[in-house]
Amino acid sequence: MSTLSLPADTSMVSKYHLKKELELNECIGYASKQPELLRLYGQSFSGSMLSGNDEGNGFSNYAIFFLTPENNKVGAYGLHTETKDKTAALVKLMNEKLGKTDYHYRSKEFTNQVWYKDGLYYFFNTNNTIVNMGEKTTTGDLTVISEKSPVFLEWHSSGGGFSYYGDYLKAKKQPEHQGKNFSYRDFIEAEKANDSFFGNTYFDNYVQ
Repeated sequence: MSTLSLPADTSMVSKYHLKKELELNECIGYASKQPELLRLYGQSFSGSMLSGNDEGNGFSNYAIFFLTPENNKVGAYGLHTETKDKTAALVKLMNEKLGKTDYHYRSKEFTNQVWYKDGLYYFFNTNNTIVNMGEKTTTGDLTVISEKSPVFLEWHSSGGGFSYYGDYLKAKKQPEHQGKNFSYRDFIEAEKANDSFFGNTYFDNYVQ
């Protein structure tokens, strides 16, 4: 998937017989468990909590491709890891390939990281509260979004563990910050300096 240049042509939907998983105003998502689509930087992320083929249930890793409304092309893709070993491998790979994040929240249960590189936003979340069939696991969700898909980008960063980053992206668009190197840390420091009601919230659990 890392070789997929976003936005990408929709021909891959028919080429790989992708299954429609969701349809929203912000996107249409097509998912697949095909091993050839579950590769990132040359590394395989196929896997399942069950032995054999578990096609049709929620216990395996999968890829998902999002058709975004700005241009009706594949403007984002995602990788979900249900298995603990592949999630650990994904954590290691992303941090090795992309380096230090500008946005990183961490607690005992969850981590949320964001990188921006070459016109792409990389949103990565892990969750270690999941128990499948009595076995505890750690899941991972990586979503890569082209900056040319702003509607989907705003939607994805509007809730959950990325909502503070969404607030930052909105602030970054303000005239006083455009054309400047305005990082997330700059944003929260400004919120604190302005005695914002949310200042401390933005800073809590933030990994510098």
